[in-house]
Amino acid sequence: MPSVDSVIHDIANRLQVAYNDQVLCNQYAWWLLESLTGKSRAHLIEHTNLALTSGQQATLASWLKKLIDEKFPLQYLLGSVPFCGVEILVEPPVLIPRPETEEWTMRLINKLQKIMTPKIAILDLCTGSGCIAIALAQALPNASIFASDIEDHALRMAEKNCIHNKTSNVTIIKSDLFESIPKDLAFDLIVGNPPYIAPEEWQELDPSVKNWEDKRALVASDHGLNIIAAIIHHAPAFLKPNDELENSGIPQLVLEIGFRQAGQVKELFGQAGYCHIEIEKDLEGKDRLACARVVPCGYINKK
Repeated sequence: MPSVDSVIHDIANRLQVAYNDQVLCNQYAWWLLESLTGKSRAHLIEHTNLALTSGQQATLASWLKKLIDEKFPLQYLLGSVPFCGVEILVEPPVLIPRPETEEWTMRLINKLQKIMTPKIAILDLCTGSGCIAIALAQALPNASIFASDIEDHALRMAEKNCIHNKTSNVTIIKSDLFESIPKDLAFDLIVGNPPYIAPEEWQELDPSVKNWEDKRALVASDHGLNIIAAIIHHAPAFLKPNDELENSGIPQLVLEIGFRQAGQVKELFGQAGYCHIEIEKDLEGKDRLACARVVPCGYINKK
């Protein structure tokens, strides 16, 4: 009977054809084996040896073919990804949650959990799978979270994830950015992971991304800045003052951006009259998050 280590080694070696990263291949091998056997990594390690059934071997062969030959994303294959302590279901073509998005969402959650008034309203624009909205909702059960997207397949996925995670404090709205957000709604905080990849960068993306994930969820015109600029321009009309958030250093607008866009985004914020503009880096030390407050810090009546 082969050892678990030898099975992992074999899977990882076969994945090397498609992914030239030994650490990544090793991680993918573990995820595949855990999903295939229904056992945790701890359980597999503890039992040392493993004999796959003929059915499991056939399934594994099918999975590897999809991953290697079709460049099918592993996350779609497994059907879900962990994100800030919740399980997010994913299927093509809805955008797969990324580690850098999870990182800044968790940082924001940690800040929000420290304030005294948790009954806040948050809008998550371009929600996609709903990962950010649901993570915020689970961590802040007294908050009212609104999640919007223009794509029907994304809205269906977000709704499915709300049900899957038994999340009751998320309201899903179909909207082209702020267009269909009710005019009487005002938010303490607006967050979003909008499309920010430039059209000219699209062809350079890995086939596992450009062949499977929704291009509209990734690419924006004007060198990737068109949608970010629109959000920055319109957001002040939907923001209200919250002294406690301001005193805690929590921004009113939080947007994920491309790592080459920091200077341009800061300029857009400045032109639109924002203050306390900050750029935060991701796991790899790249500029990834743009945060700011409006000037004057307060709610601009929508008339």
